[in-house]
Amino acid sequence: MSQEHLYKDHVLEVEPTGIERVEDAQRHGTPRHLFGVWFSANAEIATWMVGLLVTASYGTSLRSAAIGLVLGNVAGFAVLGVLGTMGPRFGVPQMVAGRLAFGRSGNVAPAALSFLAGVGWFAINTVFGAYALQTIAGWPYLLALVVMLALQIVIAVYGYNFIHFFERASAVLLALGFLALGVVTFSRADWHVPFNPHAQAAAGGPAAGFIFATALAFSYALGWVPCASDYSRYLPRSTDARKVWWYSFLGCTLSCIVLEIMGAAAVTAARGVDFTTALPTQAVSAILTTGWIAKIVLCAIVLGTLTANCMNLYSGALAALVAFNVRIKRAAAAFSVGVLGALLAVGGATWSSMATYYTNFLLILSYWASPWAAVVLVDLWMRGRADADPERAPRWRIGAIAWIAGLVASAPFWNQAWFAGPIARAYPQLGDLSYYVGFAVAAAVTALLGRARLPAAAMQD
Repeated sequence: MSQEHLYKDHVLEVEPTGIERVEDAQRHGTPRHLFGVWFSANAEIATWMVGLLVTASYGTSLRSAAIGLVLGNVAGFAVLGVLGTMGPRFGVPQMVAGRLAFGRSGNVAPAALSFLAGVGWFAINTVFGAYALQTIAGWPYLLALVVMLALQIVIAVYGYNFIHFFERASAVLLALGFLALGVVTFSRADWHVPFNPHAQAAAGGPAAGFIFATALAFSYALGWVPCASDYSRYLPRSTDARKVWWYSFLGCTLSCIVLEIMGAAAVTAARGVDFTTALPTQAVSAILTTGWIAKIVLCAIVLGTLTANCMNLYSGALAALVAFNVRIKRAAAAFSVGVLGALLAVGGATWSSMATYYTNFLLILSYWASPWAAVVLVDLWMRGRADADPERAPRWRIGAIAWIAGLVASAPFWNQAWFAGPIARAYPQLGDLSYYVGFAVAAAVTALLGRARLPAAAMQD
């Protein structure tokens, strides 16, 4: 390929690469760009809603919520940073890199779940953005939804370089917009409000509220982990892995911790508002009584929806190509995933049901993603610096067994509206410990089987 026809760092060119490895001639960029990418991806109203649900739905005190949110984010995004280092090392999307631990056939189920998670996040975030655009422009919900969908799909279709450019360019605007919301919110917040036992989903007392705060933050972070290397795979092989980790980790944690605590504080800053039924834009308006400030924040919400959703759509399309082994171009896959997410987003006009769906969706993410992340992490650690080609992985690897073991072991601890395991029902004060259990069991099984090694026949095609 001649130099002038390389995709390289051309922004206004549709990315030609799909799920195949990025060749050295196409590698470009610097790890510091990852800060802006991950900061903007998480500077959105869905992040704010995580904190709001902790205090509004689970009744967690603001102080306890803040500590739990910090711990959940640090743990979850530390994992994302490590997996992000696989991008420059292997040059493939995260779900392709997962074949090293799971094998080609064993990797199908996690990739399919990652695809579904991408569709789910795309639908949820589009609803939030449509609400904000509806409030700003006075449009009907469906018109606002169509506009949001069109903008997001265009960005995702262009691909990697355009996404990087758009995320970095949006970072300052998003920071200023949410700073306005934060100044007003924290100036009115009451840090002495205790646990609310009458909250809609309060159960198990203050300890359970704290655990749920950690769980929701951790689950939100894990929602990004299955696509960690999608946005670092074009970096040169010689890129310092420590810089990849730090820029990714700091970009995510800075935006998420501030916004989630801001959302938790919003419940105490705007008394008299039923946050379990009020639209997100109504909640923001209740805090920001000054019209022009509210308009700035609502514009930030619209922009934040675009920055998050173009990545959800992009990574969802890559996961679909891995899971279903379809022979279509990445841009066509992104468009198809966008249409599917649009169908789900149409139902978001009813916010009361959407809030419940959002909470449970976050928790369910941890059930499959936590043991999956443990398997990939331990496999990467045991692999050390040994070279490997994910595209030539055998059909099955021990990771598939360890992942299933983690899921099964965590099931008794599941605790959410759609299903509560026997341990969660018997001990509601424990909250939801499933992600700890699933992670620990999957990691232990991976380490044990990895050291013992499966019979050679089980490792071959």
